[in-house]
Amino acid sequence: MAVDENRAAGAISLRDIEIVGATPEQPNATRRLYVLYAETGTERAILQAFADNALTDDGANTIAWVRESGEQENLQHDGLTDALGATENALVVPVGIAWKPKTQRQQSWREIMGWTHLIGSDFRQRRMVKYRPQRCAIVIGEAATLGELRLRHARHAAHDDANTDADAFADYVALQAALTIERDARSVTGETIKYPRYVTRALWGRKSFQAQLEKVAAETGRPIAEVREEARACLKELVPNARAPHISAAWAFSRAVCRLGYEDKLVYDKQKVAEIRRLALTRPLALVFTHKTHIDGVAIMLTTRDESFPLVHMIGGDNMAFAGVGYLMRRAGAVFIRRSIDSAVYKIVMRQYLSYLMGKRFPVSWALEGTRSRNGKLMPPRFGILKYVVEAAAKENMRDLTIIPVSVYYDLIAELSDYATEQTGAAKRKESLAWMADYLRSLRKPLGRISFGFGEPVVVDTTAPEIAGAIAAGDERFSVHLQKIAFEASVSANAVTPITPTALFMLILTGAAPRALTETEINRRMLALRDWAKSRGLPLTKDITRLDVTRMRTVAESIIEMGVVSCYDAGPEPVYSIAAGKHFEASYYRNTAVHFFVAKAIAELALAKAGEAPTEPLDAFWREVAEVRDLFKFEFFYPPLDRFKSDIEEEMRRHDPDWTARVKAGEAHDLLAEMTPLVSHAALRPFAEAYSIVADVLLDARIASDANDKKAVVNAALSYARQALLQRRIASEESIGKLMFENGFDLAMNRNLISGDAAALDAARREFRDQLDGITRRVDLVAKAAETRLADSSERPAPRYANGSARRADAPPQY
Repeated sequence: MAVDENRAAGAISLRDIEIVGATPEQPNATRRLYVLYAETGTERAILQAFADNALTDDGANTIAWVRESGEQENLQHDGLTDALGATENALVVPVGIAWKPKTQRQQSWREIMGWTHLIGSDFRQRRMVKYRPQRCAIVIGEAATLGELRLRHARHAAHDDANTDADAFADYVALQAALTIERDARSVTGETIKYPRYVTRALWGRKSFQAQLEKVAAETGRPIAEVREEARACLKELVPNARAPHISAAWAFSRAVCRLGYEDKLVYDKQKVAEIRRLALTRPLALVFTHKTHIDGVAIMLTTRDESFPLVHMIGGDNMAFAGVGYLMRRAGAVFIRRSIDSAVYKIVMRQYLSYLMGKRFPVSWALEGTRSRNGKLMPPRFGILKYVVEAAAKENMRDLTIIPVSVYYDLIAELSDYATEQTGAAKRKESLAWMADYLRSLRKPLGRISFGFGEPVVVDTTAPEIAGAIAAGDERFSVHLQKIAFEASVSANAVTPITPTALFMLILTGAAPRALTETEINRRMLALRDWAKSRGLPLTKDITRLDVTRMRTVAESIIEMGVVSCYDAGPEPVYSIAAGKHFEASYYRNTAVHFFVAKAIAELALAKAGEAPTEPLDAFWREVAEVRDLFKFEFFYPPLDRFKSDIEEEMRRHDPDWTARVKAGEAHDLLAEMTPLVSHAALRPFAEAYSIVADVLLDARIASDANDKKAVVNAALSYARQALLQRRIASEESIGKLMFENGFDLAMNRNLISGDAAALDAARREFRDQLDGITRRVDLVAKAAETRLADSSERPAPRYANGSARRADAPPQY
């Protein structure tokens, strides 16, 4: 309904201003207290005009004012403390202003920014009321009696004398009035997103929060006032000041960023996402995503907003909170945390804030790996944020903390050249507004699609005795539980990361390098790998299931345009190879799906080992399976050993049901030669060669004094590997990588090869190098078997003549 212009406040006209809600009739209420929330002079004038209509001549109804305050824990209010000294049956009625967006449909960037600028601008609001008063509404929130409010305050207050603390009670009423107005205004603004307001005030009023701060003060001997001041600063640093217009602006920004190089439509299972949204409305939820590129979080924000999730709070490092982007994202719910946390107060604030979000059913999200994967495969998970989330859930005795693994994958990635540079030992460029502008420019090229896979939920009951006890004790048992949770989420994320055409294309080319392959050779191998994956029920993108020569050419053209693959077409037939200096980028795309081929690759190497065994070849096969699995435990996620062996056995039975008898009969190499396709040279060679470089460095007397220094060993490996490449002791430059050398050092540390008795250490290191030499020798054996098959006349295509366009009449058909 509209307000008649009986009164006016200055030049403000109320004739066309809508009133949303109504003051309820309360038979037992002798008076009404209108709590008027206004942030600008225009809003105050409108509400004053409303109040003039609402007040009675007998003085039974009164008003009090509330507005934003610069202080973190309180709203500012005028006259509220005195007004609340009325009888218990007085009715408290919150009233505020809502500014409508231009349209309730998806808005343009310009419309969103106009709405954003309207909020809080007295000048713009006065002009809006004058020229478009229908964009303004007076919101009457849900009313409550003083008695009801006192009971609620007593349950939540942080002080035992809450019922006698008039100022504390007034602060609480002001907060509840603001929250009620914010909630009821959504019917006007059209915002479907639920987002938190006045979080700092709500946290500050928690008894448990104040008790923990007092405990820190007692344990450290610091004055409680000093501890509380630090807590206020931490709250200001951590808690985003979310606003509906900024959430919409961030939504539009996310869409614009994704559209720079990727297709408009994000690819995901809408039914699966709807199920996850239903979970988000009823239980504490965390979305943990694989981190491949800078826009992973942006893509998740866009998807969850498109699907009307409650506001997802994206947790990231404070290095991303630079000017411009940091301002917008903080007001869209992003939580920027310190990269290194050594403050007990900060940790308390973090746990309290996360428990608040999950208790209020606001999902949180962060990168499972903590940082971007620089080599394409899933990196080991980081436990930092997971630890705080589980502890926060335990604080609220949550039985159903639900972790959803999310795999974000791309047809192509723009920043691979930066990753390649970092893997040579170069420093990472610091994030800034200039860096952001350069990154956005790098996205302006066709990059294909952004896709999502959602894994099976990992549900954590923090009240379970084993978890609750481990958290309370804070001992090693809690770390073990975190590792189990993170491992389960990682395996689930890997399982829903599908094999893409680009991954298969690169698996084939890296396996053949330095050889170039014809279109026919590539196509046949892609089809063989596709059929192998389909027969095992592995996830595949839809375009792989429809793979044909046209699609393969499209993939090749996209990768050629990115500069990763080169094509030579001046000969009888075009051939494809990895472009000079682009082996790392090629291996990145291969690694996005390499985890699906690891078990098969290990089976191939075990067959090669069994073929060398003079006695008991089947035992040698299974020993090699266990040893290679352990060798690469810092690179891949495996199921338990028994299940892993079952997977190997199933793979071998698929090839030959009588495989064990043939291995025992000494036919292991024959079995290997018959297997199709062969993958170990493509899947495992770079890791084996990188580790062998680390083994050689550890045996170098010149590095002996620094052998326990990881950074020194890695730097020495980078230098040594470049020489080994020039000498052709390693196959390609993809075996040169900082991350692989770091993992090789970690493996050596795990095997006690870093420090100890000099003589014993030298012998153990030589044994380590010999093992790796054996692995690389057997990888070469598999590679030669693949080469032999490639050279077979039945697979060799006839060349094309007449500028490559015509074929001989007797030539086989081209794929």
